[in-house]
Amino acid sequence: MHQDHAIPAALPYNAHPMNGSPWESGNVPGELELAYGRVGEGANPILALHGITAQHHAFNAVARHLAHPDGMVALDLRGRGDSEKPPPDNYGMNAHVEDVIRTLDHLDIERGLICGHSMGAFVALKLALLHPDRVSALVLLDGGWPRPEDEPDEAAAAAINEGLERAFRRLDMVFETPEAYLNFWFPNQNLTYDDLPPDLADYYRYDLQEVEGGYQPKASIDAAREDSDSVSSEAPTLEEMKGISCPVALVRAAEGFFPGTAPLISDETRDAMSGVLDLGSETVVPGTTHYTMLFEPFAAETAGFISSAQRS
Repeated sequence: MHQDHAIPAALPYNAHPMNGSPWESGNVPGELELAYGRVGEGANPILALHGITAQHHAFNAVARHLAHPDGMVALDLRGRGDSEKPPPDNYGMNAHVEDVIRTLDHLDIERGLICGHSMGAFVALKLALLHPDRVSALVLLDGGWPRPEDEPDEAAAAAINEGLERAFRRLDMVFETPEAYLNFWFPNQNLTYDDLPPDLADYYRYDLQEVEGGYQPKASIDAAREDSDSVSSEAPTLEEMKGISCPVALVRAAEGFFPGTAPLISDETRDAMSGVLDLGSETVVPGTTHYTMLFEPFAAETAGFISSAQRS
């Protein structure tokens, strides 16, 4: 879900000291198998949930900077990454919540800190409502704003739809080479993977699977569409958020999907959320968009806030 502005121009590939994926791979067994990556070996890792067309490598840079003794487990939600991809009518917030419960059980985590970016934040909120005994705290990364109880704001809805359109459009496309996939995100720049910061390059590599005729994103278009409808119709309203009893930390990007656009969570929305949630901490990461907040040079600040939320 990264746009052509996602790469920090001042950070060439060789400036980043860490290459390759930080994750140790694992699987949650069951009728529908889920893939995850793990950093660290402690008994109570943070569980991270990605956005609507992303996968767990979206947390590459954040995981490297995380100062948490038990590390992080980042899940590929069903229909994404290397997790299994069931047919339509098998997605939605409730399905993801049950997958998170299965993951917590598999990891022997009784009560976990759940960190969600974008759609992952909505899943985290739903989890805290349906299974409050399994959640110690939430960290919402530029997601989880309340579902309007009346008609949504037309301008805000249009901005969200514009941001999602490009991410969705690629899911039905087949790219001749992995480099052609980069050209989709960074038009007319003729970039190679060696031109990107390694955590971002690794994200794009993991995002692709080889198919007949070339390469295609792993995320299922059926999953993305069904989950988009589910968030629009089933995400908690402000009134429903009153039922969330655990501490909540909110990390907002300074801008929306694109540079120069309004943030997805405004100050007014933040104030409304703070009136119904136990919003113990909140911050805006300066200079970031919805996507770049997870990557260099901003990942250390985002990771630091996640780590401090665990200690508070």
